[in-house]
Amino acid sequence: MFSKNDISRYYDLSEVHYRKMWDLDKSRSLHYGYWDESVKNFQQALFNINKVLAEIAGIKDGEHVLDAGCGVGGSSVWLAKEKNCFVTGISLNETQIKKAISLAKAFGVTEKVVFEKKDFTNTSYPAGSFDVVWAIESVCYADDKSDFLKEANRVLKPGGRLIIADFFKTKHLDREETDRVKEWAACWAINDFSTREEFDNKLKESCFHNIVWEDATDAILPSAKKLYRSYFLGIIGAMLYQLVNPNATELGKNSVRSAYLQYNTLKKGLWKYRIVRASRSY
Repeated sequence: MFSKNDISRYYDLSEVHYRKMWDLDKSRSLHYGYWDESVKNFQQALFNINKVLAEIAGIKDGEHVLDAGCGVGGSSVWLAKEKNCFVTGISLNETQIKKAISLAKAFGVTEKVVFEKKDFTNTSYPAGSFDVVWAIESVCYADDKSDFLKEANRVLKPGGRLIIADFFKTKHLDREETDRVKEWAACWAINDFSTREEFDNKLKESCFHNIVWEDATDAILPSAKKLYRSYFLGIIGAMLYQLVNPNATELGKNSVRSAYLQYNTLKKGLWKYRIVRASRSY
């Protein structure tokens, strides 16, 4: 069972990979992005998911957004600049928060963006603080997804919206398939993924309504392939790392292997990438 400290540690260990393969300094993104007809290259795809999610969520000028699992702050800064929002970004990782604060300063949005080290299942923000809760590839880290959803519902204003882009395992997997997906999840310090059906039920139990799903698997496929190709470039380095660091943690050892597993399980149809929008009751 991975702890919150394990999750934070994973991002410390994997930052070098994001920096090299995801061009982190320019992309400011730790996610797969969104490929559509407007996109011509990888970096555009990474920024494009912000536009896609903002449109689906109907984000308006001056709204208050909670970026739950903000990474290095790329989406938060984009929302502040492009949508004129007030954004609070939270992460478990202190290093990410520091980088996000620096990014906000670099883009001149410090009056609109705040970053804090917090747990998105227990934020301590007053009830009804936000118009939108935004989460890209972060809810999967919640051991019990209901913990996140209940907190999201609490901090949303009446009629507020929840927008999520994340990984969802396919239902009715057999034992071998389930183990394969969990093997991949463990490489990212994730205990397990939810199915769409399980998550939909939890949304309803947490008093969300107007639930709309989109299967965005095709829109992330080029990024999944790119990550898969990086496995073959990184495997030798990973082997050398293990030789030089015999006491390395399992997270450190498995970071590169995740690049293989995420695509292998995707091609076998064991998971889908989905976007879900839901509303808090009035």
